[in-house]
Amino acid sequence: MTPATLCGLGHPPDQQARDDITSRLDATLFVEAGAGSGKTRALVDRIARLVTSGTAGLCDLAAITFTEKAAAELRDRVRHRLGDERDRALVERDGERAARCRAALDDLDGAAIGTLHGFARRILTEHPIEAEVPPRIEVLDEVGSAVAFDDRWAGFLDRLLADPAVERALLLATAAGVRLDHLRLIALAFN
Repeated sequence: MTPATLCGLGHPPDQQARDDITSRLDATLFVEAGAGSGKTRALVDRIARLVTSGTAGLCDLAAITFTEKAAAELRDRVRHRLGDERDRALVERDGERAARCRAALDDLDGAAIGTLHGFARRILTEHPIEAEVPPRIEVLDEVGSAVAFDDRWAGFLDRLLADPAVERALLLATAAGVRLDHLRLIALAFN
């Protein structure tokens, strides 16, 4: 028996939660579910409903995923869904709804649909003053980040070893078995 038939209604047992995703447009929701459970579909349904109802424009929304592949798939699904909604609105002669869909499709490439890292980068580049970062920040990939860390570590180590104020502490630490690569691991953890 499927979960839907177990509850005797022909609906999954979480149907109310699924309905809330597309109907509770005035609430911020956190959706957590396993792989293949329909999270992306529910998110696309919610985005389409928010846009077509006039509750929000695409520029007012953020849809965040964990991988670039998932973000690309989500953007593609939203594009198709909004196109379908626009076409349906045109057939139904609902010019207002069709216009909302057209505007959303025009805004889609600049919409906040992407990864968590991409969203954070977007916030930092759009609001550098508030985030207290330089206006032209550069987000490094994994390799670039490792190289930058190694450069910072080497500079820090040079300053540390040249500082007479910490010479005694370093001697005591090394005598106790602490090695510089241990300190590097601690620094790397904080990086």
